[in-house]
Amino acid sequence: MHRLLIGVLMITLAFGCAPARVIDFVNEEMDFSNYRSYRLINFQSDNKSYSAEGTAFFNQIEQEIRLNMQVKEFAEQKKDADLIVRYEIMSTVTAETQGNTNYYDPYYYYSPPPRTVHYTEGLLLIEFRDAKKKKLVWQASLDLKYSRKETPEMTLKKTIDRIFQTYPYKAGSNEKLSEDTNR
Repeated sequence: MHRLLIGVLMITLAFGCAPARVIDFVNEEMDFSNYRSYRLINFQSDNKSYSAEGTAFFNQIEQEIRLNMQVKEFAEQKKDADLIVRYEIMSTVTAETQGNTNYYDPYYYYSPPPRTVHYTEGLLLIEFRDAKKKKLVWQASLDLKYSRKETPEMTLKKTIDRIFQTYPYKAGSNEKLSEDTNR
């Protein structure tokens, strides 16, 4: 089952998913100046049943998250981190049946069979949790839509960069970043 999920996700990204919209939440009640370090986790990446391509895919996501955390001046720590940074990928395949369109010819009547089209849709979610208080600090997700214009690697980079643009603070600061300095 896990290989099927990774396979579907890789196919989706292989055709270049184009990001649609970022949905984010910032818990304004938190003191952002307390956050200087993080620990990155993904419960799914610890699963050993993924293929080499699936493992490489998770590694690329983690690399892009680390780069964005460095831009925001956070330090990665394995123990006693201020934030737990978690990511999750969700995807689904939906089917749409397109109805019959009657073809009219005065000498011949033809009704083609219905056509079913399958779409793969995905979502990448990244969240920060306060490691001590266990409270949500920030969360953002981005819908992934089908497009063939970019490589999967470039699409993934752009997606994660767009998600991180919604986190408005640098490490150890309560001062919001302006749009220009927010990567």
